Amino acid sequence: MEMENNNLITFASIKERKELILDIEEILEPQAECCICRVPKDLRKVNEEAYTPQAISIGPLHHGKAELSYMEKQKIRYVTEFSKRITEKTWQEFINFIEENEQRIRNCYAEMLKFEKIELIAMILYDAVFIIEYFLRWRHHAGFKSDFLLNNRPVRASIRRYLQLLENQLPYFVLKGLYKLAFDSRPNQKGNPSLFLLSCGFFYDSMFNGSIPEEVEVIEHFTDLRRYVITKMHRYHAIAKAPKLRGAKKDIHCVVKLHESGVIFRHFKDAECLIDIRFKKPKLPQIILASSELQIPRIGIYDGTECLIRNVMALEQCHYPQETVMCNYISLMDRLIDTEGDVNLLVEAGIISNGVGDIAKIAKMFNQLCQHISYSSASCYYDVFMNLQAHYNDPWNHAKATLKRVYFTNLWTGTGTIAAVVLLVLTLIQTICSIRSV
Repeated sequence: MEMENNNLITFASIKERKELILDIEEILEPQAECCICRVPKDLRKVNEEAYTPQAISIGPLHHGKAELSYMEKQKIRYVTEFSKRITEKTWQEFINFIEENEQRIRNCYAEMLKFEKIELIAMILYDAVFIIEYFLRWRHHAGFKSDFLLNNRPVRASIRRYLQLLENQLPYFVLKGLYKLAFDSRPNQKGNPSLFLLSCGFFYDSMFNGSIPEEVEVIEHFTDLRRYVITKMHRYHAIAKAPKLRGAKKDIHCVVKLHESGVIFRHFKDAECLIDIRFKKPKLPQIILASSELQIPRIGIYDGTECLIRNVMALEQCHYPQETVMCNYISLMDRLIDTEGDVNLLVEAGIISNGVGDIAKIAKMFNQLCQHISYSSASCYYDVFMNLQAHYNDPWNHAKATLKRVYFTNLWTGTGTIAAVVLLVLTLIQTICSIRSV
């Protein structure tokens, strides 16, 4: 038996030695309030820039980086400007609110924050006030025409993009609490909307032109807000409870092949949310030209779209592993899109709005989004997969599609085909009548 200093090696001695080289005060298991974490390394390696703030840091995870120091000066400017909206008493109420919730704030982050109390309070205060002031200026931008953070479009777009990053977040309850302290008790400030409506308006974009949903109590931060608005979770919960929709996703063919089998891809204009994809069978399946439809809401693809999607998916991987609704949506789109031809068909159908110009770039984006992604056991697309698979495996659907493609490609071809059939039938009738009269 191995000995050390003539003493028996025990588990206690090994444990003590091991803990000497570790930070034993570090939180090894996230708290119940945890909702902000670093993106898993496997996801980050696929596209580092999509998860890393390049212009402004919000919260502690990227605080203090030299390349982001310029915006720290802008935060000071914004805090000075915000002082015109509130009193010294309200400033103290802000500080008291943050101090009283210090531990709750720390618990919202997956890693232990190595900030002294005053450092943490100062950082949270300045970041939160910057966001509130920026949102208010955005809403009333006509009165702030000289503010380049608002009126310089590239700068405004970059701030908007980086405020959505998972690693660049403040707990939403902090922003909401400070906003209420600033405006709820001041009669002359009652014209301001709720922080929820202000936030939804600021982040509203062309990725999905849906309506702003009703306010909910449980919003963790802006990445979570973006997920809620995009997916409108109530429909997912209603669908996922149905036992028939549980199970593994099935393989399906790409858009081009499904189109060749007779599936019509339709822009779903009345969709409840971005993920509201539905398979519609023809009402009169006996009609030879009736076709099944895959109805998909329009999605706008722009320069910041991949960044937003990746961060929402990362949030689901870390915080909603059993409700990966955005991941499931992207998985379905990834299976439908293999090549530029698939993207072209979806663009022609009005399902994809191409804001980047390069069709190949869109196909590549969808093909890479699902790398290192896990999915929940319940999928609201299980019936869509099953219906598409059944449709493609039915030879009659391929025959109908070929018939329509060859003989009914347009009005003139279809008219000619019908005229030929009618002529053939009339000729046949005439022939039969002639034979009977002999």
